[in-house]
Amino acid sequence: MSDASACDVLLVDDDPFFRELLAMRLAREQLEVHHAEDGIDALMKLRQKLPQVIVSDLQMPRMSGIEFIKVVRRRFPSLPVIVLSGSSQLEFPVEATPDRCFDKNKRHVPELVQAIRDLARTSPARADFPQVVSTPVRTRPNGAGYFVLTCTDCLRLFEVASTLEHQAVEQTATCVHCEARVPFLIESSMAD
Repeated sequence: MSDASACDVLLVDDDPFFRELLAMRLAREQLEVHHAEDGIDALMKLRQKLPQVIVSDLQMPRMSGIEFIKVVRRRFPSLPVIVLSGSSQLEFPVEATPDRCFDKNKRHVPELVQAIRDLARTSPARADFPQVVSTPVRTRPNGAGYFVLTCTDCLRLFEVASTLEHQAVEQTATCVHCEARVPFLIESSMAD
């Protein structure tokens, strides 16, 4: 098996036609391509398997490419990200800067393939990436009958109704954005 065929790529784009077309082109180059339709779907895919390289669009529903890259940079700082964009304005916040950027144009496919291979060769082993955050989030009631938690996967805030069973015991909530299971703990001193 060649080194190129061992390269796993996560392709994130909300346009199914473009995603399928590009996936076929990349597969012809002996790259193993997995699909995600937006940033939230991509985060769900990252729970199952970490790719060697992510190729992402910017304009997507539910979670934009910029927000997705910010999450990837915080959770998996060494995971290479390539942006494909149809937009001519490509300024990125520092915390969402991709490793490479290409126009959505089929003329750039050979350069994209080369960039994927180059980044895959220089990325660290997948075993170095943290997969699951097992430390519970500590929280306290906000006085309005709910807790505000930060999801450990998508890093978005969400609310959980406060009940009597939430006293000094580790609980688990499901993120309303990405369906991640988020452990949380209310210490007895906080609950009083």
